[in-house]
Amino acid sequence: MGGLRADHRFAGRAVEQELLGDVVRDAVGGIPRAIVIHGEAGIGKSRLAREVCRDPRLTVLWGSCVHFGGASVPFAPISGALQDWLSQADADERERILAGTDGLTALLPSIGTGGGAADGVDSTRLPMLVDLVLNRIADQRPTVVVIDDLQWADVASLDVLSYLIAGFRAQRLVLIATCRTEERGEGHPLHSWLADMRRMPYFGEISLQPLDLDAVSNQIEGLLGRTPDIELATEVLARSDGNPYLVELMVRGLSGSERSLPSTVPVALGEALLATWHGLSEQARLVTRVLAVGGRPTSYAVLTEVASGHGIKANQITPSLSEAQDRGVVWNEGGDWWFRHPLLAEVLYDGLSPDQAIELHSGYVRVLESRPTELTAADLAVHNERAGTIDATFRWSLVAADQAAQLRAPSEEAIQLRRACALWESASPAVRGGRDDRIRLLRRTSTICVRASVADAAFPLLTEALSLVDKEREPLLACDLLVARSAARWQSTSPGMPDLADVLEAIELTTDFPASPERAIAFAELSEDETLHGLPDDVLHAEESVRIARRSGSTQALGRALVALAAVTDSRAPLKSLADAEIAERLARSCGDVDTATNAAIFRFNALHTIGPRSDAAEVTRAAYLDAVSAGAGVWAYFLAFQAAGELIDLGRWDECRALLRSALAARAADIPGAGVRLSASLLAARTGRTEEARQHFDRALELISDDFNPLRPYITRVGIELMTAEGRVADSVAWARPRLTALDQAPDAWDDEVLPGFAQAAANAACAARDRGDVAAAAAAADAIDSVIDGWPRAPFAHAMGGVDVQTMNEALLAAEIGGSRNTPDQPELWRRAADTCGVAGSRWEQAVAQWRCAEAELTSGPTSVQARDLLRQAHTCAVELGAEPLRRAVESLARRAKVDLSTPVPVEREDDDPRLAALTDREREVLAFLVAGRSNSEIAKDLFISDKTVSVHVSNILRKTGTTSRVAAAALAERRLPGQ
Repeated sequence: MGGLRADHRFAGRAVEQELLGDVVRDAVGGIPRAIVIHGEAGIGKSRLAREVCRDPRLTVLWGSCVHFGGASVPFAPISGALQDWLSQADADERERILAGTDGLTALLPSIGTGGGAADGVDSTRLPMLVDLVLNRIADQRPTVVVIDDLQWADVASLDVLSYLIAGFRAQRLVLIATCRTEERGEGHPLHSWLADMRRMPYFGEISLQPLDLDAVSNQIEGLLGRTPDIELATEVLARSDGNPYLVELMVRGLSGSERSLPSTVPVALGEALLATWHGLSEQARLVTRVLAVGGRPTSYAVLTEVASGHGIKANQITPSLSEAQDRGVVWNEGGDWWFRHPLLAEVLYDGLSPDQAIELHSGYVRVLESRPTELTAADLAVHNERAGTIDATFRWSLVAADQAAQLRAPSEEAIQLRRACALWESASPAVRGGRDDRIRLLRRTSTICVRASVADAAFPLLTEALSLVDKEREPLLACDLLVARSAARWQSTSPGMPDLADVLEAIELTTDFPASPERAIAFAELSEDETLHGLPDDVLHAEESVRIARRSGSTQALGRALVALAAVTDSRAPLKSLADAEIAERLARSCGDVDTATNAAIFRFNALHTIGPRSDAAEVTRAAYLDAVSAGAGVWAYFLAFQAAGELIDLGRWDECRALLRSALAARAADIPGAGVRLSASLLAARTGRTEEARQHFDRALELISDDFNPLRPYITRVGIELMTAEGRVADSVAWARPRLTALDQAPDAWDDEVLPGFAQAAANAACAARDRGDVAAAAAAADAIDSVIDGWPRAPFAHAMGGVDVQTMNEALLAAEIGGSRNTPDQPELWRRAADTCGVAGSRWEQAVAQWRCAEAELTSGPTSVQARDLLRQAHTCAVELGAEPLRRAVESLARRAKVDLSTPVPVEREDDDPRLAALTDREREVLAFLVAGRSNSEIAKDLFISDKTVSVHVSNILRKTGTTSRVAAAALAERRLPGQ
């Protein structure tokens, strides 16, 4: 944990805390309540109770039920709670509370000379005495009685609690009980007790569910002292099932920089998981070991048949499972049995000897092969592999791969196909087939590996396939494999510029086949590679690809060729690119080519982004993302998520963006799409003030691709500038971004233009910081950095009008305002006012709010606070609050404090029937009163309500007269006391 002390923060449970907080507040006001908190062991029941008992107004009495040797200790929780009170009370309070309660010596021998219950004390009086004492304690001070582990309560204690709850009237008393959902078998006395209590008016229940991803991330952050990577948090959630106790054990010893958990289960975690299992009978332990070998939820029939073949009698299976279920070890859902915590299955499996494991896997093979279903192929592949039967493993892996393909599950399909490829040399020829079968298997596997985000595995598979092909005798097959290998090489980890060698060889091999689909696809790949290299013949070769594809008659090849044409013309001829992409997508869908359909949607976005409006690009691409995921497109579907997320961020639709990114991040996409998703997540995190999280996403993106990877270079530069600025490294951001503004030795393209406002902002911020510390030379150097970039630009910035004329105008205004800021020119208020107006027209809420803040800042620097400056600050503040843009909100509030601007938002004053002063106001007068509460002047109210100053004055006079107040302040105070929460 890096030397930091773990922060055992209480993650999640906001709703439950609020609910219990309301219960406690009711009790303070004389409304007693009883609440039972249900949940599995480790889910946080006791912690929740402790959190709500922190209120210093409360007396908290804690008692725990005790379970020894299968029996409950009589009255243990009651005795414990009263003993807790005794330890807190002084002599006078004891005498006052315990007067006339001699019978309590049965529970508290320390208060008298009597013996325990065994000495013949009338236990029938104990409920009344306990009730009397607790009510006396609550008369002095609001009291919470917590009963922990109610599932172990003895019947006598349950009777005392029943008596107490039945007597609830107006006491300042709360009873909170925690209760495990497990360890309540059939006939447990708690079932009937709960049924009776549910009829009581002051009784309620809360059921704690597993933590979600956000809560698990928050818990890990506290334990490790840093924000965890989304991949680590997702894995911890999946393996812990959201149980806070297991989360803590799982991450113990980690540094926080990891992106995945160790492959082995930590010792402490294994011991915690096995603690309850060791308490099972020997027979139940045997049955659960057999279940663990199954590897996933298993039907009773299969489990019984496998277990029966290994010395366990069939009539012992049901009671063994019932016992394990009662103890919370296993559960039944949908007719299948599995472990409540799947990690326990791993621990139990690891405890088997190799011979035991082989024997049990062989048993599963025997049973599952006798009852085949669509769901058993993958299981049979695994069981045969672990049983050592190679031919069966190979055969079932291919069946499972076919089933995964039908289900559009590329990751599962890749697992099965890679297993088959690995077994080829060991499998018998009669089962695996010949050379052609091997090439087909390798080719299919490589395609699915790319789709499943394991492109690194595709390259060696295709190289192996090529080694089996005679290029002179099979040029078309060699061409297909060479083009596929070229694409796989480019998409592999940390991709850079594509290597043209394989594609050029493929084109050379197909010279004698001028109308072949393979040649058309090779030219399509060449044209896209040439675009990335900045070579001049990309459009010519894309058009040649289309001509060849049309002659070939192949719908698939034509779709692929049109995607290439759309790709190479997206910013140069966006309308044509859009049309080609849409045709390509339709063709690809018609022949089931999901990869080409996804690529067509990617380049359709590029065209829409160029044409504008950006809202169209966002909507169309988000829908395409969902379609691609459902169609099994694999990793490149998440490039669509990246594209849509970027538009949603710029449009200020951050809640929608969060939901989109959350699904994409949870998929743990790698390669280029994974990097794109991480970059968008970094930008959003930086703008919302989560700088550490933003840095993690950014660094992870640059592990997936190189930081000069040209297709994403402009976006990397843009995000990097904002991140470094958020980290307070403004000067560093200028130096870092300058060489990344354009591709090496290439003229800037239209996408590079979009980085200019961000770079200018970083340089202007650096110049301003230098001026503040009196460093004139550094300020001039920062301003010169902008001028040198603009002077060296080969054309007027934004000449391509990316995003449409409105976005072009916005970018021009933002760039001009930042240049003015870098030089500290006197026209900054006008420059920023224009920037704010153009941002509003373009629909860029974030940029508009920033420009409004900067405009107000410029105005306040040059003169007194104006009405316009106040309006700008309030508008910027409203946007920052709505977006959750914490850094911007803090900056606006800081400026408002210095300028003495009230940022309060008018809240409607409702008509109050119980207050005749407010009930007499008209609708318009109540509207004006809301502005008075927000501290607005008459002129500000007039502007917002589109009425004259004189009319506002009349309304204010009427408000003072009707409410009987003598000033605007008094009238506002009266109304404010009636607002929600006051």
